[in-house]
Order: sequence, then structure tokens, then C-alpha cells
Amino acid sequence: MTRFVVRVRDVNGREYTPPYFVARYASNPGPGEVRVPTLARLAPGVPMDLHLVDDSVNLTVGTEASGFSGETFNVRKVGGRWLADMRAATISMQGDTVAVDVVDGTVRLAPTVFIPPEQKVKENPRALLCEPGQGWIYYGAWLINPTISRLRNPVVFDNATPAGYPSDVTKVNNDGSGSLVFLEWGFEATPGAPRGPRFLIAVWAPRVVLGTPPQVVVFYTPPTKVTDYPADAYPFRGRYPYYPRPDVAVAPTIAKDLVQPYAYLAINYLIAGYKIIPQIQAAGRNPVVIFPVHPSANWGPLGTQRGLSRLVKEVLRFLYGRKLVSNRVAPTARLSLDAGRASIFPSEGLFDDEPIPTRWALTVSAFSNGIDRALDLCTSHPIDETLYDPAIFSSPEAALVESWREIWDIDGVADDGKGAERHLRNLQTWLKEAERRAVRSYHSGEGMRTAPRALVDPAFVETRPAKSYKGVRISEGSSADKRATWVEFSDAALQPSPYDAHHTVPAIAFGHAAQFALP
Repeated sequence: MTRFVVRVRDVNGREYTPPYFVARYASNPGPGEVRVPTLARLAPGVPMDLHLVDDSVNLTVGTEASGFSGETFNVRKVGGRWLADMRAATISMQGDTVAVDVVDGTVRLAPTVFIPPEQKVKENPRALLCEPGQGWIYYGAWLINPTISRLRNPVVFDNATPAGYPSDVTKVNNDGSGSLVFLEWGFEATPGAPRGPRFLIAVWAPRVVLGTPPQVVVFYTPPTKVTDYPADAYPFRGRYPYYPRPDVAVAPTIAKDLVQPYAYLAINYLIAGYKIIPQIQAAGRNPVVIFPVHPSANWGPLGTQRGLSRLVKEVLRFLYGRKLVSNRVAPTARLSLDAGRASIFPSEGLFDDEPIPTRWALTVSAFSNGIDRALDLCTSHPIDETLYDPAIFSSPEAALVESWREIWDIDGVADDGKGAERHLRNLQTWLKEAERRAVRSYHSGEGMRTAPRALVDPAFVETRPAKSYKGVRISEGSSADKRATWVEFSDAALQPSPYDAHHTVPAIAFGHAAQFALP
């Protein structure tokens, strides 16, 4: 006879009461070793005696709680200790009672589907499209061990006749170095579920030892304009985030010719186009990367301290809970998309007691007009609680503010009517608020409508060549305390490139910013 009590909290530590727990186990109701499959319903917080044969029980948290994903996991006695095979469940002994404390979450794997490539699609698939190959992957998200032109550090030229930005060709072996994982954050879009909003979140889960505290990079893109992305309105449960282009309701199209613009936004920036992940890896880092994909230029809680604090907590709870990442060992669990169905493999049986981190080393990065969201984060703003339930979308700002170490300004163009003044003032204020902070700014001639250059000391600015050569010129500088660095490229210095000068900056700047040590 073993007594269990199960309790549930959210990532903020707030207790909530799901309707039930289900315990599945092999029981021995009478004398002898008779194994009987048994199901028991446990009331939250109420101890209950279970007749276990093999010191093992499978627990399921009921999922009717609005917006929460629920959990199913095993609890087993291993070497005299009770452990769970899901890190969001921690076990302690309270006298003779096995106390199971579960942290439930509000993110889940995004739904996926495989549609044969020649099959015509006539309606919203309402899931991410997957494709087979040597394995299974989201459309277009292959890790191809790319060659990266890593921007040198320092950037300034060492000769008088430069041909472009100085870089070193670096081969990145990223196959197996991590997994791109798409998650949904918020209310589940299933029949009968509450019709609250949910957001698509792309996450890079490194398959390396992360250490303590883990490094987290968040990236904000320019707004998803309705001219380029399928338009949707609150609560964003229609065409966002899975509706494809071309518009299949107008022109049915075979699956292999479809693009899902919201999902591909993340795939293009992180892996296929600008190669943010390989850039950072070429610089010697491999952090958790969080890429919020926002609907119809609406960021909702994603552009607030409270919203981002909750999102980072939720993503880390999910990744650590399912053992996709670890501070102690290279993870063995991985994302599986076999047959087009998203799951974690192995889904059970890995028992340990590694805690989910409550602090992290945060970098917020932003490109072009996405800088407005990074600037918004520099001060506290409320969430519209009538639209975004704080029980699902909000956390106290402290965890984010205390963990925030860097801002990477990637050709940021503040576009809220105040422009350069707001850009400079917010970055200056943010730097002064804590010692262990740094700003890394990278700007093209086209993007220099803002003024982060004033963050650095003119005495520490160097321009090469002294006289522009064929329009190629680069300036680089820092503040006296090195907490602010700044690089400006002439547009000619960023060519040749498959992109214009403005869009070349994110293709090279991440690999440079990641070469600096965290403050």
C-alpha cells in the first residue's frame, strides 16, 4: 500500500485545481502476486492509498482546465527514491506519503499533417505541413550543414582596398545539433475547446549541455503585414497560422507547391535563408532560440515584459519537462515527425531529478521594425486582460528583467513616430538599469534612420578605410566600458549579396554578436 498526493501549479507557482488526476497501475487487491490493471481517480491535493505491485504508477492531469495542456507521466521507485520521467513533476516524501507536485503548462506541440505531395489542397490544413526524406521534417526546415561567412571580430578592415565586409568561411555541422520545434501557446484549437487566442512559436532546442543558467535568445521580426500573410482577426483561430499560399480556396494547389507563410517566416530566418541558428553556432554558441510568430501585425502579449516572461517560462518548462534540453547532459529525447505526426521520442522512461531552471541568461534580438517590440520591453506595459487571460499569458516581470543580459539591434528602425529619439533613449535607460547588460548594434546605411551610434564613445570609433573605396566603408566603435558596441556598414560594403543592404545585415550580424561573451 502506497499513499500518494498530487498537486498542480502553473509556471508562476500559482496553485490551480484541475478536475481530476487519473492513476493507472498494476494493483494487488488481495494475497499473492496477482497483477490487475487498475484505474483510480485522485482528487487534487487529497491523499489516496494505491495498492501497487511494482512501485510504479502512470498519472494523467485532467486537461479540462482552460488553456492548460495537461500532462501524462510515470512515477517509479528507482534505487530507493521516487522519481518521475517528466521534469515538470517533482517528487518528495512527506512522512509516508509520496507527494507529486506538477507544473502544468500552456504550450503544446503544434499540430502537424502529411499530405501527399501531388494531392490537391482545397482548404486550410489547420496544421503544419510535414515532408519525408531521410527523416521527417517541417516543410523546408532541413538542416544542411551550411557554410557560413562569419563576420570577423573586430569588423574593421585590415587593408585600404576592401572588397566587402571581412568574413571567414566556416562550415557548420548542424545536423543533429538541435531540433526546430513548433509550439502553440494559449488555448488549444480543437472542437469543444475554449475559443481563446493562441500563438505559433518556433523554438530551437539544442542537443548540447546547456549549463547553468541556460542561454535564451528571443528574436522579433518586422510586422506580419496582411499584404504578405493570410489576414486574421482576434482570437486568431482562422487563417492564422496555418493557411497556405497560394489561396487554396480560390485555386486548389498540390501540396508540394504550397507555402505556409507564418511558419516559413521562422524557417527562413532561423535555418533556410538568413541562417540565424548556424550563424550563432559558427560563433561558438548554441542557445535555446524562441521565435514568436505573430498574427496580422498584432503582437498581443508578446511585446510586453509580462507576456515574454510567461512565454520563456512556458517554453523552458516544455523543453526541459520533455527532456529535449538539459543543463547536465546531452539530451536523448528528440522531436519526431514520423508519418507527419508530431511527438517526443522517447515519450517516457527517462527518470531523473534535474530541475527546470527558474532563471536564464536572456538575449533579445530584433530586426528592422521589429526593434519596436524590443524597445517596448525596456519598460513595463500592461497586457489587455480582457483579450489575453493573465492566467495563461502573463508572469511577473521580475524573472525576465533579472535574466535579461543583451539586446541585439539588427538594423533596427523604430517606426512609431518618435523614431531615433525613442530608440536611443530606451537603449540608454535599459543599459543603466543593471551592470550585467550589453547592447550590440549593427546598421546599414539604409537603416541608419535611427541613432544607436550615440551609445558609443567617439574616441573608440574606428572607420576603415579612411577614404571610402568604391563606396565600401565600415565604422565600428564601443562605449568606454565595452557594454555598448556599434557597427555601421555602407550599403556597398554589404554587397554582393542575395539581399539588399538592409536585409543582408541579419544574414551576418548574429554570427558577430554571438562572438562576444555574455556580460
